[in-house]
Amino acid sequence: MAAPVFVAHTHVHSLRIASGAEALAARVLLADGIAGFGFTLNMEAGVARDMAAWDALGRSKGVPLQALLGGSFRSKIRCEEDQLPSIAPDWSALRKDILAGRYDVLRIDPFAWGSVEMVQTIAAVASAFDLGIALLAPNAHPWEIQYCAALAATIRGQDSRVIVRSSFAPEALVSELPGIGVDWSSEPAFSKIQWQS
Repeated sequence: MAAPVFVAHTHVHSLRIASGAEALAARVLLADGIAGFGFTLNMEAGVARDMAAWDALGRSKGVPLQALLGGSFRSKIRCEEDQLPSIAPDWSALRKDILAGRYDVLRIDPFAWGSVEMVQTIAAVASAFDLGIALLAPNAHPWEIQYCAALAATIRGQDSRVIVRSSFAPEALVSELPGIGVDWSSEPAFSKIQWQS
């Protein structure tokens, strides 16, 4: 049995990204000193903390997110432009609509749903009903696309993809680095954050 993982410290910091938008970046420090990072562009600090905790867990185990969650281990995820609305984060309404057969593909904004666990729950239900999953990167930011690709790779089956609201390359690479695999260096302000211990 593996030893439990303990979070020793969490810190959330606001930063201005290159586009001028504000982002929240979170760092979770595990008791063994391993740090994980997360972010959100929608100002929900809980999303950034959840992402950082999963990143820290993956780093502590030395595996990417998809390996932690038994994903399909794909190296690339299809990206599509999609202007259709994503599904509002209301589990009761979503479950009712699924049972009524209203969807062929569930368009989920993982930043609105708030946690990896919720995305996994929705993916499991979608799989049971033979529905595809499309994870929305709402601002088409590289961090969002990379995180959505990592999440999409955790979903079993080949019909998971990333959708953006602007034109984008047809595939996103799924990182094999431990954790969530976001390239934090793509935003210069990230390296300037002075994290508290």
